[in-house]
Amino acid sequence: MKRLIILVALLAVLAAGCTSKANISQPATADLKVLEKNLQDAFAKAGQGQDIKVQVDELKNLKDILPGFAFVEIKIYNKNNLVNTERVITNGQYFAKDIIDSKTLSSLKDELEFEFAKVETIDTSKLTLAGGNANSKNVIVEITDFQCPYCKKANGLFKNELKNKSDYALYIVHLPLDMHPNAQIMAQVFEAGMQMGFNFKNDLFESDYIKVIETKIEELQKAGTQLNQETLTKLINGVNNQIINDFAAKTDNPDKFKSLVNSDDVKSKIEAAKKLAEQLNISATPAFYINGKAISGYNESLILKALNNIK
Repeated sequence: MKRLIILVALLAVLAAGCTSKANISQPATADLKVLEKNLQDAFAKAGQGQDIKVQVDELKNLKDILPGFAFVEIKIYNKNNLVNTERVITNGQYFAKDIIDSKTLSSLKDELEFEFAKVETIDTSKLTLAGGNANSKNVIVEITDFQCPYCKKANGLFKNELKNKSDYALYIVHLPLDMHPNAQIMAQVFEAGMQMGFNFKNDLFESDYIKVIETKIEELQKAGTQLNQETLTKLINGVNNQIINDFAAKTDNPDKFKSLVNSDDVKSKIEAAKKLAEQLNISATPAFYINGKAISGYNESLILKALNNIK
């Protein structure tokens, strides 16, 4: 049986559950047997009951947040083969995909998913340590792009939250996106700087070379220059050279720095980082692994929750 049919059937049950009348009295705990039975009956009505088995497992009782509700994992088996897993918040009769805190606008589902997330083991031996101490027990892996606006916000948050903490190691995984014209060269600048003992992470994030490009485009347009791919490529290359020169001036050996920026060693390190991101199924920035647990995007509440455990 195709997984799509199973997913459609499960979503149909989700929608149907919203039409029932609510009970006036709320039980102290979620009745997971009711949920399991209702889902099983839904598959039976769809003519799939003989092959499909539904299993509901409680991951966490939410009595302190939502009395009578629990965070559960629904597993769907087809002929004893696990074909789908879904996590929801439920009291047994009703369930929801998410609950949003009206004060913070944070997602309860995100927090619970993070709490019960699988811990990934990431080999950091070939990654660049961008902050903290390599021997620390708390490991932060940051998949980032120096021209990504949300990566910039995340860097500011980490900078502020980690300034009074010491028991952490922060590693960089470069994922310069094609949509950001200078991201690749900025990653090379970072790696070259680190090889010479200069950590330009904050300087690169706080720079605004997109604005430099926009200003130069405006100047060309005012001068009546026709913009085409050749003109834009030349302009971007010029800004890339400006970036290299700007950061070379911050070092004690500009010529060595410039040579390192374009070295095969630096370029291969960034390519290896891109492959690691691909292996982790990450194609967008920012993304983080904090002590092995993944956070996708700039999810401030989750990042703060994860960093709160670091001393």
